[in-house]
Amino acid sequence: MTTPAPPSPSAQHRQTRLPLILGVTALAGGLWLLLNGLGVGVPQFKDLWPCLLILAGVACLVDFFWLSRNPSSVGWAVAWVGLGVLFLSLTLDYTSWRKILDWLPSFPTIFGLAWLATWFVEGRRSTNLFVAGVSSLALGLVGFGARFDVLQRILPSAQIIWAVMFLAVGGYLIWRVARRR
Repeated sequence: MTTPAPPSPSAQHRQTRLPLILGVTALAGGLWLLLNGLGVGVPQFKDLWPCLLILAGVACLVDFFWLSRNPSSVGWAVAWVGLGVLFLSLTLDYTSWRKILDWLPSFPTIFGLAWLATWFVEGRRSTNLFVAGVSSLALGLVGFGARFDVLQRILPSAQIIWAVMFLAVGGYLIWRVARRR
């Protein structure tokens, strides 16, 4: 009889992060339901559901700092908190679904920051994370720059942003190759 192989490190990390996220989310939802059922004046769930995304991000940080030390937990934390803040601004009417083009560049910006956070925490080893992060961040900046006059005055043109991004990525890739020698 053979013994089963132990789970891979990535599977072990998911075994701590997912239950932690679900547990924190269940506790927050249960507390809200209890307070609402007891007649305590709590805001409507339709306004606060993005707070669950923010709590998921906090749970990912707890997973990183106290449980798994998996660098991807930091990236997930940035993504969950970023999405939570974005959707909370929508539910609290700081922005509107009608102005989707104004906040749509938030998505590549959030994910670019998440990939860069993971790349940084893991010790700047993965070229793929760096390239994806810088590219997404540049895409978000170009998107925001095209929508807001203030940013158009501050940021250089889209062509300059892309040129700087390509120069940074190219320089980094060459530096990585040269450093290995």
